[in-house]
Amino acid sequence: MIKKIIIDNFMAHEHTELELGSGLTILTGRNNTGKSAVVEALRCLATNPVPSHNIRHGAKEARVSVELDDGTRVVWVRKKRSSGYELWKPGAEEPEEYWKFGRIPPEDIRAALRLDLVELESGDPVDIHVGNQREPVFLLNKPASNAAAFFAASTESAHLLAMQNLLKRQTTDAKRQVRDLEGQTERIEGVIDRLAPLPDIDLQVLAARELEKTAIDFDKIIPALESILERQEKLSDTLLKKTECKTTLDGVLDPPKAHDVRVLDALISSMKTVKSRLSYASGNTEALNGLQQPDPLENTGALAVLMQKLDSADRSLRKAEVQTTVFANLEIFPSPESTDDMTAFIDEFISVQYRRSRLSRWENILRKVVEPPSVESTEGLDGTLSAMDDLSARLESANVGLSKLENSLKKLEETVEERIKQLGCCPTCGGDMTTATFIDQGCRHDG
Repeated sequence: MIKKIIIDNFMAHEHTELELGSGLTILTGRNNTGKSAVVEALRCLATNPVPSHNIRHGAKEARVSVELDDGTRVVWVRKKRSSGYELWKPGAEEPEEYWKFGRIPPEDIRAALRLDLVELESGDPVDIHVGNQREPVFLLNKPASNAAAFFAASTESAHLLAMQNLLKRQTTDAKRQVRDLEGQTERIEGVIDRLAPLPDIDLQVLAARELEKTAIDFDKIIPALESILERQEKLSDTLLKKTECKTTLDGVLDPPKAHDVRVLDALISSMKTVKSRLSYASGNTEALNGLQQPDPLENTGALAVLMQKLDSADRSLRKAEVQTTVFANLEIFPSPESTDDMTAFIDEFISVQYRRSRLSRWENILRKVVEPPSVESTEGLDGTLSAMDDLSARLESANVGLSKLENSLKKLEETVEERIKQLGCCPTCGGDMTTATFIDQGCRHDG
């Protein structure tokens, strides 16, 4: 099976690479985009036709390469005066080249490609691998003699059976695609059903806003309640302790009656004072015993008054000198500015502080409140409706394609049944042959 086609300098293609999938490959597109050139490139690779205008204008040669699923690579080279092949087998470092082999491709190339035309007894070969744009079915648009010759060639019945199985698989795949599209439609309808509760969500949002207002009112009441609860807890603790103390003291005997000891305390304090003074006097007496009598003292009261006045005058003089030095360097006192703006700013700042504290308390309270469900945007609804329209169009297209495939299958079965009725039995072995057994099992000749 061909996995990849590479076309270089062939007709309108400068360099084109096509990755092919498994099964049937169909080329579609606008006119003059090179579809027919791809088909012609495969025909040239398989049949090596007579020289024609295949080389792209300005190029020296055209090359058509295919990579097969087993790793083999076949290259057809068309030069101006000759053509040849390169066969790259899996793991080979150098290709096997074929030149001067005549018009028919070499046997090794044909065995690797397996794209030979089916030679019929009528002389018109049939291409069962590549379909033309105007002739997609290789038998229904041919004369009845060609179809009879093709069915008579037992070696090609397997190809017909394979094509019939391929058509069945395509029909099954189309039905599966229809089921997938229907499943996608159901899923989208489920998404639309899930969007139905949007009005209820709006009501829930309104209820959440009411709850928010209630929470704000509670925020004003909660501090007073907290204060009351704290006082209640303290009173409860105090009552509990008092109760415990009372329970403990109920079992204790009354203490003996105490006498007044204040007189005794005063007497002891006086004795301590007298003892201290006596010790201090004894020390002074011992120190003064060796001293001479001092001179008689003069009355210095007037001198002391004078010294106080001089000291006060000196301090006033120094203070005046310092103030004079400081005031000498000062400029004229500026006129006071209006402080109304500053006052308003301070008032606003204090208000913001209070609001911030209040909002902080609200935030602590609202953290414990369950958040309302998020409201999803309805902008994606238009995209969902567009996707539904696109899926509906794809579903309709798939149904049309399925109808065409079923019609093709029905026509093919009618053609096969008509031909088998004409033959009556297998032309090779002479055995009985019916339409159902031929389509499902083919006509085997193992015996």
